[in-house]
Parts: sequence; C-alpha cells; structure tokens
Amino acid sequence: MHAANRRPWILAGAAPFLLVLLVLPALSGCGPKKKKAEIRAEKGMASLEELTRTRRGRLLAMMPSGDTKGDDEHPWLAWIKKGIAVASPSDYKAVAVTSARTPVEEKAARLADWLANQKRFYIDEQLSPNEYMREILGAQRTAAGTPWEQDVAFESIFFHASEIARTYNLFHGGREAHDDRVTRFFTYWKYAFDFKPKSSHFDEETNRLCAEKLDGFCKDIPMEERPFQVMKPYYDNRIAAIAAFKTAFLGSPYIPILDRIAAVYEAKKAEVPAWTEDPVLAELRSTLPAPVGGNAVLYVTEEGVALMDNVLRRTDDPDKPWKPDWTADPALAQEISVLAEDVRSNTVSQFNQSDILVIARKDIPVSYFEPMLRATVIGDHAKEWRVVLLVGRRRADGSNRRSAYVISVLAADKAVTFPLVDTDGKQRSCTAWAIIGRDPLEAKGFSAAIWSDGERITTGTLDEDGKLRSPLTTPAADSVERLESWADQQTRSIVVAVPATLSWESWLQSLNGVALRCDKASGECVKGRNQPVFLATCD
Repeated sequence: MHAANRRPWILAGAAPFLLVLLVLPALSGCGPKKKKAEIRAEKGMASLEELTRTRRGRLLAMMPSGDTKGDDEHPWLAWIKKGIAVASPSDYKAVAVTSARTPVEEKAARLADWLANQKRFYIDEQLSPNEYMREILGAQRTAAGTPWEQDVAFESIFFHASEIARTYNLFHGGREAHDDRVTRFFTYWKYAFDFKPKSSHFDEETNRLCAEKLDGFCKDIPMEERPFQVMKPYYDNRIAAIAAFKTAFLGSPYIPILDRIAAVYEAKKAEVPAWTEDPVLAELRSTLPAPVGGNAVLYVTEEGVALMDNVLRRTDDPDKPWKPDWTADPALAQEISVLAEDVRSNTVSQFNQSDILVIARKDIPVSYFEPMLRATVIGDHAKEWRVVLLVGRRRADGSNRRSAYVISVLAADKAVTFPLVDTDGKQRSCTAWAIIGRDPLEAKGFSAAIWSDGERITTGTLDEDGKLRSPLTTPAADSVERLESWADQQTRSIVVAVPATLSWESWLQSLNGVALRCDKASGECVKGRNQPVFLATCD
C-alpha cells in the first residue's frame, strides 16, 4: 500500500493514544497550581494572625491607667491614637498582594482599609462617625470566624466609648442639665438601636426612635426632654453590648478595659438629670408647634408669675410674699400692661414682641389670667403685641410635643358682651374678648355656640335672649370627635363660652376639635376654620 494511503489509517488508530498524551500534561498541571493557591492562602492567613497578635499585644500593653480626663486629652483617646501607630496598613496590603486570588486577599484588604481609616477618624479627623462605622461594619463582615474577629468587635464598642470620652463632662459635676451635646449622639443611637431615620429632623427622629425602639420608655416624657433621657437606654445598650462581647469571646484580653468602660457607663446613667414637667401642660388637639425660646413667655404657676425675665409675683418674696390663691389681682394686670408697653416701645429688644406664650398650671381659673392677657393690648403700641399662644402638649399621638392655640386678644372696642343661659338655667353675662388666629376681628355675627362647664360641653344655636336652641350635651372627656363634627357643619361664626371659674385645662379642652380643622389622613391640626371662632368668659 502506498504510504500516503496508509497515513489516515495510522492517525485514526493513534488518536486515542495521542489524546492521552495531550491531556496528561494539562492534568498534571492542575495539582501544583491548586496547591500553590492553598499555600498562598495559608501563608497569608498566618501572616494576618501574626500581625493581629502583634497589634493586639502592643495595644493592650499601652492600656490607659485611668478613665477620667485630667488636664490633658482623655486617656481613652490618647490610648487609641497612640495604639494606631503599632499597626501599619501597608503590612496588611502586602498580605493582600501575596494572597491574590484567594479568599485571604479580601480579608487582608479589608483590614488594611479599616486600619487606614481608623487613623483618618481618630487622628486626622477626616471621617465622620457614619463614614468610619461603614469601615468597621465592612471589616466585621470579613472578620467573622477569624482570630481577629474580637479585635474588630472591640473596635465597634470603642467607637461608641470614644464619643463618651470626647463629651466626658456631659451632665457631669452640675453642668447644664439640657446639654445640647446630646445631639452628637444621634449617630451613635442609630447603630446602638439599629434605627434607620427617615429625615434629618432631630426632634422628629428622636420621637420615632422612642416609638419604634424603646418600648414605651418615652411615653410620659415631654418631647423637649426626650433627647436627654434617651441617654439612659443608650448607656444600658452599651453595657449590654459589652456583656455580649464577654460571652462571645471568653477570656479575651480586651475584657479588663471593657469592664472599666462599662463602669463609666453605669456612672453616666446616674448623672442623667431627672426630667420634670413643671407645670404639667394641658392636652391640646393642635399640631401647631409652640417654640421653646425666643418669645415673651408668661409663666403662671404656684411658685409665681413672670413675664419674660421679670418676676412679678413669687411665693418666696421676702418683702411681699405672694400666695397662689388665684383671686383677682388688678395690680398684676396693671404691672403687665406697663411692662408690655415699655418693652414694645423699646426698639432694641431681645424679645420677639409679636407673640406671648402662656404657660400655666392646669388648675388656674380663667378669671386669673384673662385680665393679664387683656392688659397686653392696652397702650400706644398695643397693635404690635396682640397675639398669644396658649401652650399645651400634643399627647394623643405619643409625641408629647409642645403645641399651641394661637389667639388674638381683642381691643376693648372690638370685644362684645352678650347674654347666655347655661345648661343649669342660670342667666350669665359673657364677654367675647379673643379670637382664634392672628386676625383680631370684631366679635360679632356669631350664633353657633359652645358652653363648657368643665364636666359637660353643650352645643347649640344662641338666640337673642341667650338661650341655646337645639342643645346637645356630651361629657367633656368624650367630646372631641363630636365637637369637631359639629364645628365642621357650621356656616357662621362660633363662640366658645366658659364660666370665668373654669380651669385653664378645661378651657383648652373646650377648644379641642373646634379651634382648628384637622386632616384625618395626616393627623395635622394646623388650619383655622373658614368662620371665626371667638372665645368668651361668663360671670
């Protein structure tokens, strides 16, 4: 047979043998390559463990001897800054390079990033707490199950403790109880309580935190006191985090310093000032906020009476002790009139002269503070200071926010006297002397009327003789929804009349559901009614 004719036969027959020869080199190469990767990973892991042990040992060898600040920087901060120098991120980056294409590469790179950013946070102060916590969380994810897991876990606890060190004298040694530095802790609250804010409004988000994460802790606490009080559960949370660390890492060399940090948290808990609400404010169905400062405040409590910084009556006055029996005090009204006029006429005043905030005990009769409010509209500059905020608290939605009803006090020529026969048949003389809102309209044209005696609230139509036609009476405590529905149906001006002896709390209660229109979808009660709502007191 010709050689050319034999070649196809030879190749065909040799194919299985040649295939084996071609495949064997490839197969023989898989084993060594895989083994090299494993070796790189093992060496990389050993290097990371050694770097971790060295860093930990040097760091703990420099453990601070004290936990309180002296003349120098707080010892915790000085310690962590000094300790940052014992580990070089470049050593970890080198391990990432030599461990390329193995699971150790990511772990080494993460550790390198964390340590580099630790310096940026504590020493360079180039990272915000949020930015640095992202680095800690990233390191925690790759550290799970590794020998350095406890080191990263310790840092997640010390991250919080470092802010305690920066604000070491928060509430301490008789400092201001309302220390605004608590706002700095909001970032730390987020991570401690796993809370995700929806906005940048501190007060709103503190309320949400209370409602969603603190299990009724804030229920009775006034909203403006909550940021300071939330520090208590925050300290408890951090103490619990330390206890969890000790359980997870039995015998950890970090435990001694953590025990000392926990002791500081316990001491800080005791320093949080006790909250008070004095006076206890009446409940309002209003979401109009009442500012805490920057306005002329009229305080009427059992300790005394003050307008702005001027104490007009006080129980401990050595020259003329005052007794809070709440009887008529014409001299007090005159003093307020003179003071208001003096302040209004002064063009260089630190006060916002457009509003007066009234903060009063709930049991004070309307007859006591009505003359004081009406006195503020007397004088040449009366038009500059008609608006009064009746301050209460929004309790129904759990916020305990300070809220208000805005009223305008009417000048004498705009107030109106009218007769009214109350639900007990008693003939009364009433004066409409204020109106809801900022427009001081003349008190006239009302026929829809509300009469409240504190126990019952009656609605009806007022006739010329002062009788209420078609009266409907409801217990005061259960009246809000009905008053709102009734007010929604009125087309003419409304007058809310109360006996002069009625308490401040009951007076405000008679305005709930009437003074403002409430949006059922949003829960907001801020819009005034289309028709005027006048306020009257009756002898």
